[in-house]
Order: sequence, then structure tokens, then C-alpha cells
Amino acid sequence: MALDPVMFSTANNIFHSIANEMGTVMLLSAYSSIAREAKDTSTCLMDPNGRVVAQSVMIPIHMNSLSMAVAGLRERFDLAATAPDEVYVMNHPYANGQHLHDIIVLLPIFHEDVLCGFAGSVSHHVDMGGGAIINANATELFQEGLIIPPMKLKEDVAFHGGVLEQMLGANVRAPSLVLGDYRAQHFACLRGRELLQQMVRKFSLSVVREAMEELQSYSERFMRANIARLPDGTYSGEDFCDALKPGDPPIAIRATITISGDEAEVDLTECADQVAGPVNAPVASTWSAVYTFFVSIMPQGAPVNDGSYRPISVKTRKGSVCDPIYPAAVRSRMSTCYRIYSALRSAFADAIPEQVAACGHETTTSVAFSRRTPEKYWVYHEVIGGGLGGSIHGEGCDGVAQPLSNTGNTPVEVTEVDLDFARIRSYGLISGSGGAGLHRGGMGIRKTYEILKDDVLFCSNGDRCDHAPWGVNGGGAGSLSAFRILRDGETIKLTAQNTFMTRKGDVVVVETCGGGGWGAPPATA
Repeated sequence: MALDPVMFSTANNIFHSIANEMGTVMLLSAYSSIAREAKDTSTCLMDPNGRVVAQSVMIPIHMNSLSMAVAGLRERFDLAATAPDEVYVMNHPYANGQHLHDIIVLLPIFHEDVLCGFAGSVSHHVDMGGGAIINANATELFQEGLIIPPMKLKEDVAFHGGVLEQMLGANVRAPSLVLGDYRAQHFACLRGRELLQQMVRKFSLSVVREAMEELQSYSERFMRANIARLPDGTYSGEDFCDALKPGDPPIAIRATITISGDEAEVDLTECADQVAGPVNAPVASTWSAVYTFFVSIMPQGAPVNDGSYRPISVKTRKGSVCDPIYPAAVRSRMSTCYRIYSALRSAFADAIPEQVAACGHETTTSVAFSRRTPEKYWVYHEVIGGGLGGSIHGEGCDGVAQPLSNTGNTPVEVTEVDLDFARIRSYGLISGSGGAGLHRGGMGIRKTYEILKDDVLFCSNGDRCDHAPWGVNGGGAGSLSAFRILRDGETIKLTAQNTFMTRKGDVVVVETCGGGGWGAPPATA
């Protein structure tokens, strides 16, 4: 039975409303500021084969990678044999996960003993054990925290105080925050289950299944049409991640895109070798960065799901920073993911400058503090935005979330309520940090923290301290990011990847870069 346009549109909107309501439940139930305020969490609805049908408007790098995560589960388990009281849980980067802090939960949805889909959730957890909240010194995955391989468990084992909950709580610094967010993922999936079951009862299982298939096919056609609008040919671009330490060479990311009709192939085999540090990107993250690039050049409002990715293929080289060999560290993978994204945009910048914005901050600048006392282990984590690049349409936005992560601002009041050992001295835009141009780049952010007690560990990951965001069509480059400690009249300059013990009276300064400009600046008299 072919769906009529009204039923198709109705089903499409219901699917997306389910995914978004799951996201709302997650945010309202979460305990940590990284989930509750920064919104570093995502939810989705899947069909019985584990293919994404609809995703919440939250974190692109999460959702565009869930298809690969489920593909990894499918290699180990027969999804069709899932029982109603079972659940899938994992965080393993080398089983098509992201990094260890991103726990993936899939809950089956049944209607009268028939599997009709899955509710999925991914959430970044404030801590997963390991050497530090952000272990900048990690060279192996084992140093980054607790590894959860792909597992199919009874729901009472995974949640409700079961064995996995107990193991998770015993291996992290802040069990109340981590378990609170983990349970919030469960609540979100339970709400997705309830809402899809309501939809099936109202419209029938056959209609819902057909709508799931058709929506993915529609998204595939949409993506193919979008790719077909690009001129056939081969395009190359490159960008660089900062060196891990002074004196090291920058980490080169080189991308070649071949457009042939309505299909695209992305070749990343010329990227740098994997490194002895946490910026390696597991292959699922690499694919997700590529997918997000193509989604970003689609018209606004286009439905994004498993079908969107079918016309796109990605080639990587095992042992490269884009496809590392286990057990390379991957905690700060977003540095490489963003350089993949910016290299892809660079590839098209000269050919179609009217469709490509200048490079922005395009980095996940994560800041974390922790301090151990006899009473508790204090932990805190936030993500700071930066400037977007200018485009043919106008100036770049100032101080906003970046395209792959889309995390929210953490209010100053939340930081100071959560912490008793630090306070915010200043938080604002950096005047003049956007690149010059007909349309200037957006301004970056400066945020300063005053440390109020001794033995506070400051951790960070970021990028763009050495390589500024580039302009397009004659526009100038944006500013550089910077991390430094002000101590007793001295300035201690840090790299983007830090694990640094502070002391009372220190001021931690974090600056994110402004975006590049678009078009040559107007001539001045």
C-alpha cells in the first residue's frame, strides 16, 4: 500500500516529534551540566533493522554516527532476535562507537510481540574514569576510562541498580552525576518506546513500517538531488590540527572529494598517521564528520536519517589519524573530526565560493575542572563556542556553538552553583577576532576562571592555537585560540590539550578563535 502525501507528512512529523520529545526528557532528567546545560546528548528513533528514521535536533556528530554503531551491533547480534526486556549498551570506539565518554543505549520497541523499532540515546558523560576527566597525556584507550563493549543485556542488568550500573558507578569520580545521566538516557528511550507504541496503535504497524521505509528513501532522494547540483569533478582540500606539543609537526588532514552524478566519494587516505595522543578519530567519528558536511549543504529543514548517507562513500587508511589502530587514544577526537569537516569545505571553497562560508572556530573547546576532597570528588565540564565564518549572506555569527557539536552555553550562574573552588572573572566576545572581509568573521569568546582553592586540576581539549580559520574569496583569517594561566604576575602559555594542576589565586584564561572573513574587505578612503 503506497502512502498518500498526507499520511507521509503526518508520519514524518510524528517520527521527528518522538525523537525531539525523547531529547526533552533526556535534558529534563539529566544531572550533569554537560548534559543538562551544554546539551551534549542526542536521541533518535530507529526502524526494526536499527536504521535511523528520525533524530532530535541536538548533536550532529552523535546522530550521524549511530547508523555505524548499530552496524557494529548487527555484526555481533541478531537484532531481530531481541527480546522485549533486553537492551543494547556500548561506548567502545573500536566497535563503531565515538569515544568512551559517549555511552550509547538502544531500547527495543514492541507491539503485540512484534519488533517495530528501537529508541536510541547517546550522551556524553562528565567522567568515565581514566587518568583525568580529559586526559591530555593519554596514549592508549585504557588510560581514558571504562570500556563498555557492545552488549545485549536484560534491562534489569543494565539499569535499576543492576550489574552494569554498579560497575559504572564504581569506576567514575562522580557516580551521582554519571548514573543520573545514564538513567536519563533510559528514561528518554522509555518515552520513545511509549510514543511509538501509541503511533502504531493509532495507524497500524504496517503503516508505520511503510512510513519508516519511505522516509528513508525520501531522504536518500533528497541527498542525491543535492549532490547532483554540485559540478562533477574531483576537489581537494586540506587543513591542520595543532601539534600535540611544541616542536612536533602539525597533523595534516587531506581530503579529496569526487562528485559523479548523484553520488560522492570522499578519500581520506592521505591524512597523517595516527598519533601518540588523544586526537585520533575512530572511524565512526570520521564517517560522521563527512556525513555532517554533506548534510550542512542541504537546504534547511531537509529530513536527515539513514537514507541521507547512502549516496556517500568514505575511504580511509588504517593506521591514520582518521582510522587509528586499537588501542590508540581517542578522547579528543573532535579536533580531527573538525579538520575533516573544514578540509571538505576547503575543497569546494574555490570552486563554489558562493555556497561555502569561510572557516569558523570549528573546534570543540572543552574545559574541565576537578578537585578531590574527603567528602566528594568535584567534577565540572563545559564546552565554549566561537565565531562562525562569514558567507555570501552576511557576517559570521559571534560566539556560538559549532557545526559538529552544537552544544549549548553553560550559564555563569550554573558554573558557580556547581563549583565551590572557582568563579568566573569575565565572559565575553573578543573584539576584532573575526577575519576581515566584505562580510567579517564572527567573534570568538574569552572566558576567565579564578581558582579559589589549591589542587584544582584544569583539563582542556581544543584546537586552532597554531592554525587560524581561513577566509574565502579574498576574506582574511580569523584569530587564534589560546589557553594560559596567570600566576603571580607571570603568564604560563598552554597548548590546546592540557592536564594542568592549578593553585589558589591562579586565573585560567580560555580564548576561542574568530571565524574567517568572506570576500575582500571594502577599500577604505
